[in-house]
Amino acid sequence: MKKEHRQLTRGFATLFNALWYRDFPMAATSKPRASRAELTTHIATCARGVADLLGFFTHFETGKRTDAVIKNAFGESVARIEWEYAQPNHKNFNELHKLRESHADANVAVLITYSRNEFHEQNMRIIHKEWGHCATPLLLFLVRYRYAKGRQFGNLETHLIHDGKTQCLMSQPALPWKAEGTRWWIKASDAPAGTAPDDGEDE
Repeated sequence: MKKEHRQLTRGFATLFNALWYRDFPMAATSKPRASRAELTTHIATCARGVADLLGFFTHFETGKRTDAVIKNAFGESVARIEWEYAQPNHKNFNELHKLRESHADANVAVLITYSRNEFHEQNMRIIHKEWGHCATPLLLFLVRYRYAKGRQFGNLETHLIHDGKTQCLMSQPALPWKAEGTRWWIKASDAPAGTAPDDGEDE
């Protein structure tokens, strides 16, 4: 991987994980549940925040309906980003296909999605099969969860997939109040589980 691409993926991963806790759409004491729309909006806000801090521009719903394209001051695509509430094993999941179609037009492809614990290995196999030995690095953000009357969030995992290899760059609690030692942290005995709705995606 080129040095500039490696720096971009590392910077994007670090900033996205940091911004994930900022203005999070759930709160331990007052709003332990979030809607699908709120979570999707939060992801878009984080992506735009990363681009802004890196000195780039964010273009939403451009280029073959890509969720977001990050461009530099010369109008060149730096990253193409897709996000989806459904898991990769869902029949209507096509975000990886869209990234594959346009990956050559960017330095890095970014996928932000969810993975139910019981289907996590299956989801990872699907991602690897679709991305294969693509020359463009894929930065993968996965919100892990278990299902119990809604999605009970666990960790936010960040993986880098490149040349058929996967590297886990970092993993942190998806819920800010479970990040021990931070200003958001609440001890386990007092903290509720953060819940997102089913919306039929887990059937």
